Amino acid sequence: MPQITINLPNEAEAEWLLGLLRRLQVSYHVEDDQAKRKRAKEIIMQGADTLDVEEMLQYVKETRQDRELPFRDE
Repeated sequence: MPQITINLPNEAEAEWLLGLLRRLQVSYHVEDDQAKRKRAKEIIMQGADTLDVEEMLQYVKETRQDRELPFRDE
């Protein structure tokens, strides 16, 4: 079965198209981008609980303290 994705600029055009599809008895599915965006934002805002920035900085400092770097003595 072919699938077509259409992005419409406003709600009025979407309602017009949905009315036409109903009259033609064509099955359709409306996807709510707002719900997807809300869920994605929730996931992002939760963050990663495995990342401890202080621990990471301490590790970097300890592992690189004896490294010879150019211009370190200046």
